Amino acid sequence: MVFDEKNYVYHENQRAGGNGINAGIIAHNLGSQVMLTGFIGGSSGETIAKLLNQVTIDHKFIKIVGQTRINITISNKADHRQTRLSFPGPIIQTSEKIKLHHFLKKLATNDIVLLGGSLPPGIDFAYLILLIKEVKKRKAYCFVDMPGKFLKEIIYFKPDFIKPNLVEFQSLVGKKVTTIKTVLPIAKKLLEYIPFICISSIEGGALLVSKDKTWFGKIPRVKIHSTVGAGDSMVGAMANLWNKKPHATGDELLRLGLAASCATLTERGLTLGTKKSILNYQPQIILKEIK
Repeated sequence: MVFDEKNYVYHENQRAGGNGINAGIIAHNLGSQVMLTGFIGGSSGETIAKLLNQVTIDHKFIKIVGQTRINITISNKADHRQTRLSFPGPIIQTSEKIKLHHFLKKLATNDIVLLGGSLPPGIDFAYLILLIKEVKKRKAYCFVDMPGKFLKEIIYFKPDFIKPNLVEFQSLVGKKVTTIKTVLPIAKKLLEYIPFICISSIEGGALLVSKDKTWFGKIPRVKIHSTVGAGDSMVGAMANLWNKKPHATGDELLRLGLAASCATLTERGLTLGTKKSILNYQPQIILKEIK
């Protein structure tokens, strides 16, 4: 990009995205029954619904007065470096929040709820905790993939799974830890509240910490075209496996999660990894147990 000059765009693509939607699409692609929900409104909200209908994924969003935000990702054709513009979004009204809370009361035992992304204006920690309590009350599983400052407030309400990257983990624990050796003792203390903690972007791979075992994994050498949705793909794949195999081991979860992340990294623009690509990378993931 050249500042103060006109920059020409050679290609554009519009896709329904965001943390929860991306993860849901991956789980859907891998064969899980998925229902997307959240808040949508305005013409951009209508566009999201149409785009999701095209990929035949179920959704029941709460209609809001405000206009759903649009985020922009700019990819440099030469080196694939990306710039992301993330807008604040509309303020969520009290009546709209109540509708989403009521929607969660329809959960069945052993359903999986993924709470993903940052909090929109009008949503506070108290409301987020209310949703987690509702999920636990229904004996459903709660996955949380949110920035570290939000995780810090909610871990004591015992979600079943969290996936911070290393920077988010540092924000969660308030320490500048950077290696597996320094991260692991702190992560193990959190197991008192959370049975599975996956920390990505650490030493070139990802760490999955559980009460039984700790696993570290890396993807094979691939040409990375886009990082958009890679972390979300990881969470979606792991939720899919948990859904199909509730007693899946940590190495199984991490292997499939990293394969999904790898599949998305090798796609261009906003495209997520396909089932074929994910299953192709699955046996190529390098795993080792951390004693």
